[in-house]
Amino acid sequence: MNIAFGFDIFYPETNGVITTTINLARNLIENGHKVWFFVPKDKGFTENRIENGINIVHVKAISSWIYKGIKLLPIYGNYLMPYLKKYRIDVVHNTSPWLMGMALNHAARKLGIPSLATHHTLIDNPIYIRYALKSMKLAYAAQDAIWTVVFNPFFRLTWMVTAPNESTCKQLRFRQPDLEVRYVSNGIDISRFSDSFPQRPIPAAINPAWLGKRSLLYVGRLGYEKAVDVTMRAFAICHEKNPDAHLIIIGQGPAEAALIKLREELGLEDSIHITGMIPNDDIIGSRILSKVSAFVTASLSENQAMTVIEALCSGAPVIAANVYNMHALFDETEGWFFEGNNEVSLAECMDHVLNNPDERDEKAAAAKKSIERFDGKRVAKEFEGIYQELLEWKNAGYSVPRVKQY
Repeated sequence: MNIAFGFDIFYPETNGVITTTINLARNLIENGHKVWFFVPKDKGFTENRIENGINIVHVKAISSWIYKGIKLLPIYGNYLMPYLKKYRIDVVHNTSPWLMGMALNHAARKLGIPSLATHHTLIDNPIYIRYALKSMKLAYAAQDAIWTVVFNPFFRLTWMVTAPNESTCKQLRFRQPDLEVRYVSNGIDISRFSDSFPQRPIPAAINPAWLGKRSLLYVGRLGYEKAVDVTMRAFAICHEKNPDAHLIIIGQGPAEAALIKLREELGLEDSIHITGMIPNDDIIGSRILSKVSAFVTASLSENQAMTVIEALCSGAPVIAANVYNMHALFDETEGWFFEGNNEVSLAECMDHVLNNPDERDEKAAAAKKSIERFDGKRVAKEFEGIYQELLEWKNAGYSVPRVKQY
C-alpha cells in the first residue's frame, strides 16, 4: 500500500505525535509499504526523505500566532490532488483535525481515497484553546464551538477514526455517533530500550551530578497544558525537606520563559535545571530516564503520553495525576498517583519517592516489564488491518458524502 500521513506540526518542532507516527511509518515500510508525510513547509526543515524511507512532501504554508509550529494553508485540497495521484496513494491517515488534515480530506474525497484519522491531541480542552484566544474564560466559552468549527467538518470527511485511549474513544462516539471509532495504542520502537542497545554519552546539557536516586525528571513540551509550573511549585515544597534533591526539566515551548522566571522566584536555580531541547535519541540512548528516582508529570490533558511510555519502558517509575488517561498507561505497581492540580499532594508524593528507594526500585522493575504492551510492530499490524478494511469498504462502494462549502 501507499500511505499518506498528514501533519499540522512537524520538524523542526517535535512532539509525541511526530515520534509515534515516525515509528509507525518505519514499521509499515519494513512490512513492504510506501509512506509519504505531508508537512507544512518550514525553512528549518528541508529534507525530502527521512528515516531511510519516509518521503516528505513540503506543502506551502504561512506562520500563525495560534501555537508554535502551527501554520496556515488552504483547506480545499485541489492543490494536493496531483501529489495523491502521482504517488498513487491508497489511504490517507491524518494525525490532527486542523488545516492540513482538512485539505487532505477534501483531496481524498474527490479522488475516492479512504481517509483515516488518529485523534492524538485533545485540542477541545480549554487549555489548548487558550493558545488562540489568550484567555481561559474565552477558552471555556468556545469549547463547544470548537466541535462545530473544527471537529465536525473534519470528521464528516473521515471514514474512520482511531484514538490511543478508551476514554477518548468514548468521547468521540458521543460526539460523532455515526462515525466508526477504534482504540489503537500508540507504539514505540522497543528495541531502543534493550540493555544491548548501544549506549550514548550523557547529553552535554545535563550535569551527571544532577542524576541519581535524589533526582526527578520531566521530559516534554513546555506548554501551559503540561502543568510544569505545578511540578515546579510542588518540588519547591518538597525541596524544603529534601535540600539535596534535583528536578531536571527537558524540553522547550511557549511556557519556557515563564518557567525560567518561576524558577528564579522560587530561588531554586541550583536545584531546578531547565535544559532546553535534547534530541529524543540522546535521551533514550544515554539511559538518563533510568538514572533518576522517577519521571514526573502534572499534566491533566494527555491523551496517551509518549514520554510516560518511554519512561516506563526505560525502567523509570512514574509520578502522575490521578486521572483516567494516566491509569490507562500504568498502575500503582509501576508508579504513584497524586491529586491532580494539587501542589501539596504532588510534593508529598515526591518526598515519599525520594525517601523510599527500595519501593522505587520495585516499581522500576515492574515498569520495565510493561514494554511489550507498547511494541510498535504490533501497532503497525493493527493499522495495516484497518487500512485493508478501508480499502474493502471502498471496493464495496462506500464513500463520504459531498459536504457544503463553509
